[in-house]
Amino acid sequence: MPEPGPRRIRLAELRKQLAELARRGKAAPVGSEEHDSLAEQYGEVLAGVLALAEELEG
Repeated sequence: MPEPGPRRIRLAELRKQLAELARRGKAAPVGSEEHDSLAEQYGEVLAGVLALAEELEG
């Protein structure tokens, strides 16, 4: 089995970041600055995941 390419490695890293942000976001109080910041970061990373996944599929 060949090694994954750099884009697939990056996608895996982004997915790990997404999971960590989700975990931290669930632990933060809703409405807090921390929660809002994590939600914003989650959205940015999610956009990266979706764009890269689409690029790899297309």
